[in-house]
Amino acid sequence: MKRAKKKSSLDAKRSVVIASEILAVLLALILFYSLVDRFIFHPPVKPYRAENNPPTRTEKPIQVSVRNECGAKNVAMSFTSYLRKRGFDVVETLNGPVFDRRATTVLDAGGNYQNALRVAEALGVRKGNVVTKLDPRSYVDVEVLIGLDFENLKPSEGTE
Repeated sequence: MKRAKKKSSLDAKRSVVIASEILAVLLALILFYSLVDRFIFHPPVKPYRAENNPPTRTEKPIQVSVRNECGAKNVAMSFTSYLRKRGFDVVETLNGPVFDRRATTVLDAGGNYQNALRVAEALGVRKGNVVTKLDPRSYVDVEVLIGLDFENLKPSEGTE
């Protein structure tokens, strides 16, 4: 009787040890996947201006204007907050002249298409929706025109 009790208590201890080892391996695999995903599959987007000059010691953040052109409340502020957390310099947030823009568009206003691509990548906007529209009066590098597809983009997904 005592042997059976001893054996069952040893089996229970082994089960706990095996379960904790499996849990530790699973946790290590999750952490490894997270690391690979962050630095290989989805690396952070550089919020600095793409310049043709060699890098300087002080890189300048891309200056962005965010315009709500979909009509939903607080969308521009959400995008502004999202971009600022990633190091972009959002200097203007406002409502646009229309409220029925279908697709979010990223405009290269400063003449450097790479800057617009970096903002688009950070937001999850397709490359086909990045357009060069030089504006000599613009004081920003990139303009973001938020469309009705905003719910499919990174700021709305809660991606941090």
